[in-house]
Formats: sequence, structure tokens, C-alpha cells
Amino acid sequence: MKHAKIGLLAVTVAWSCASLAAESCIVFTKPSQRWLWGGFGFHNSEATMTPIMSDEFRDQRVLKTFREISPTYARVFAGYWDWTREAMDRFADYYDATFRRAGTTLYLVPGRMPVITDDFDAESYCEAVATRLEYLVKERKCTKIRYYCLSNELSVGPTYAWFAKHWDKYAEINREMQRAFMRHGLDIGLQTPDSSGYSRMADIDWAITNINEQTDTYCWHCYERNLQPGDPALYANLSAALTNLVCKALRKEKRLSLGEFGFTGKITPYGQGCMRDDGHDAFRHPGSEFSRRAAISRAEMGLAALNAGAVSAVSWTMVDYPDPFLREDGDTPEEKARYDVARFSGFGLDVRYNKNGLFRWCDEERDYSSYPDLYTMGYLMKLFRKGARVLPWTTDDDTLRVGGVTNPNGSVSFAVVNWGDAKKVTLAFPLALTRPLRVYEYDSEHPPINAFNDLQSAKGTVTAVDGTVTVAVPAKSMTFLTTDYEDRVPAEVVNVRIANGVLSWAASKEPEHCYFRVYRDGKQIASTVATSLPVPGAVEGDLARFSVKGVDKWGNVGK
Repeated sequence: MKHAKIGLLAVTVAWSCASLAAESCIVFTKPSQRWLWGGFGFHNSEATMTPIMSDEFRDQRVLKTFREISPTYARVFAGYWDWTREAMDRFADYYDATFRRAGTTLYLVPGRMPVITDDFDAESYCEAVATRLEYLVKERKCTKIRYYCLSNELSVGPTYAWFAKHWDKYAEINREMQRAFMRHGLDIGLQTPDSSGYSRMADIDWAITNINEQTDTYCWHCYERNLQPGDPALYANLSAALTNLVCKALRKEKRLSLGEFGFTGKITPYGQGCMRDDGHDAFRHPGSEFSRRAAISRAEMGLAALNAGAVSAVSWTMVDYPDPFLREDGDTPEEKARYDVARFSGFGLDVRYNKNGLFRWCDEERDYSSYPDLYTMGYLMKLFRKGARVLPWTTDDDTLRVGGVTNPNGSVSFAVVNWGDAKKVTLAFPLALTRPLRVYEYDSEHPPINAFNDLQSAKGTVTAVDGTVTVAVPAKSMTFLTTDYEDRVPAEVVNVRIANGVLSWAASKEPEHCYFRVYRDGKQIASTVATSLPVPGAVEGDLARFSVKGVDKWGNVGK
């Protein structure tokens, strides 16, 4: 799998690999022109679901995981023409707690557009959307709302890809939406056409021919449902498709986003049953080999987008959906909030059982445990930041998939997927590193599952010598190497106390702070962004049994 195949560069790569003593070799180059990466992220459906979250789930899983990963790009079901002020304010509150802190660029899409009838007024519809977005951007200061798409995967009402048979209407509404955004002074670009699958790649050609002036960024989705984890066709097929689409967009001086991606793969031991499901039972089957290896395949698709020249890539999803909603309004504020959640969560009013997150959402059993994907996707999002520049690479080892970037802060990050046997891999790069690289490892045979959904700690560090570094990688694994860290000890947590069965402590004043870990008798019992934790039965005299430690954005743990 060679990514550098032209002229002198290929000769240089061959010489460099031959000169290095390693089982496998990866050579990175730094050409004069490099892709500027816009960020990895997730589809964050939970942004519109906060009214139905328990405090425990919100603070110990959703907010804690988001802040630990801090993705710099995200897709959200939002921007509805009939969005209520209450629902928008709840969305903005979530924005303040997550996207604002991480500087996350947002791409909004209102699930499926409502049914379009003969008397549909495109101008009024677009005016309603723009009015609501102006409130969020100018009054609630959600300034990172940068992209908007008319409808998820061209769908209208109950009909999937309805616009694909009504292209004239799609073009008309995009033109009206652009005019509405201009009237309201919104710097929000339209993403089109948001089509999904290899069979719909030609939709990009239509958009380029017909609505290029309205399009800010072209958008395509891809889900792999036919291959097993580790099949070399996964990376090869997606890389080729994205390279093709990226080149078409660049001819119009535009970029292309992989607006959704995911891996469900070909599964034989497990069935889906009759319920509409965005995943498969195998993903939820505890400890299944398929689940452990599929976590690598999901991240591998992200690397294909990075290397092919896409501007951004969105994985579906960060959080599982809860079980399907009941469509019912009510009289109390709680009932109305739940109804708004159902209306403004994309497919909330449909029977949809979506369990493709990094962790579970099961309130009945209080099961919020992680899937293996957390430990591959988490560091892919965390270490490959918006504004990074992509490093081309080449290798003669067909079992490796690789990514490398230099981040805006001067750090470097590398990812190495190894579908082969355990081996030592040497990375050669034209970069002067001033510090050792931290190493984070995901071994599919021994996934680093953590009861509190904490990302895996660094395995150690390796030091580059003369522009090369060698690292041992397990079989069927994903390894991250980065200089994007600081060695420091977070400040001691103060004012820890117990009252009425609640342990509480003072908020951290450190800008590097991420979350807290709570211990009882030396054993961790929680990770949370909150400054309190219910500890039923505990009294003030038990305080010596508890401790609270701060964790910073680099994973350093306080004393």
C-alpha cells in the first residue's frame, strides 16, 4: 500500500525504507503543498436530548467523554424551521458545555425535511430556518455554527432520498436558503448533497453542475456493511472513492467532507431482528471478537478520509440513542420537553433503534458502559485536530494503515493500524521533535475497557533518533504516537466534604482541567465533570475514606 508514487519521491522512499532495520517501515514526507484538515468528530444527537438525561448520565458519561476527547468538528440534528425557543435554548446550553469549550465547528442538518406539498413555500420555510439560526448565532453566541444542510441524506418526510427524484426542488430550496442566510447576515455555508453510499456518488456530479454557486462544501456519507474487519478492500475502496470526489470538488475550488461514516460490516453469527437498527447486535455483544476488531475498522475509515484529502469526517455517533420515543405531547413542562426531544432529534418520532455510539444509554439498568470503539475513535478525534496539516506516507507493508499530521500547536500525531501479526514498526519523518512521543495502544485481543469510560493511559514514551522512531505494535491493533501533551501534575482538589450523603469539592481553576476522578478506600468509583457525587449512607466521619483528583486535558492525574 504505497501512498507516494510519483517520480523522485518514490525513489527516496524506497531508499529510506531499505536503510532502516525494522520489520516494517513507514516513511512520512513533508511536501510544499499539504491538506489542511478541518477536524474529526461525531454526530452528536445527544445535543438535543438533554431533557431526558439523568444527572449521572450527563455529568459522568456525556459531558465527561466529550471534554476528554474534545472533537473539533461535529454534526448535529438541528436548524429546524419550527424549532421552539425552549428547545433552542437547551441546545445552546449544551453548546456552552461542550462545543464552545472545544472550539468545535458545527454542521447542522434538521433530520428529514417535512413533507413537501404542492403549496410548499420555499421562501417562508427558509426564512423560518434563518430566523432561528440568527437567534442561536447572534443572541446565544453559537458562533461555531458554520455549515447547514437542507436534509439528512436527501430525505423528505417518510421518504428516504426523496430529493434524488426531485432535484429541481432541491436546487430551488438551496438557492432560497442561501438568500435567507444573506438577509440575516449569517456566515453559514451550505453543504450539499449529503448523499450516502457508493451508489450515490454521482449525486456529487449533479450538485457540482447545478448548485455549485450555492454550495460551500460538498458532502458524502459512507457506511461499510459488506466487509469483515481487516479486509484490505475497506481502506482501498473508500480511499479511492474519496480521492475521486475530492478531486472533483477541488476543480471547483471547494472541499469535500465525509459527513457521516461508520462500520457495521458483514456479520454472520448475529441477527438484527425486525427493528430498524443503525447497528448490529454484534456491536453490543459483550467481548465479541467482531466488536473488538470493528472498532479498528471504524477508525480506519477516518484515516482514509484524512489521507484522501477530505476536509473533515464525522463518525456516527458519539452516544447511543435511548430506546425509541413515544410520540406524545403533554401539559407539564417535563412532558413538553420530552416531546420537543422527540421532534428535534432527527428520527425521534420514527421507530429507530440506534446503538452506534461510543457508550451505552440504558437508564433502566444504569448501563452506560463503553464499547471498544471509544478507545480507537477517542484518540483519533483527540490527537488529529482542526487546522492540522496532513503528512503523506508510504509503506511496503500491506497490513498497515497510517495517518500523520502536524497540529497547529506545533505537535505531531501519528496513528498506525496493524492488521498483521505483532511486529516492530519504524516511522521515519522529516520533522525535528523536541520531546519524546507518548504512545497509546488499542489491542483488539485485550481492549482497554474502563468502567468509567476513561480513555486508556499512555503505555509509555519513545524517543526519535535522527528522524526515526521504532514502536512495537500488537497484532490486530491501533497505536497512536504524539507529542501533543504536557508533563504536569494537576492541582490538588480542595474543600472536599460530605453532607447529607453527598460528597462535594471545589471547582478547579486550572484552564487545563478536564474532569475529576473520585475514589473510596483507594478504589475509583466515578469520573465526572460535576463538583459533587451522591454517596448514599456516607457521613462526615467517612471523609478520610474518600479522595478526589483532577484530570487535565492530556490525561495527567493529580495527587
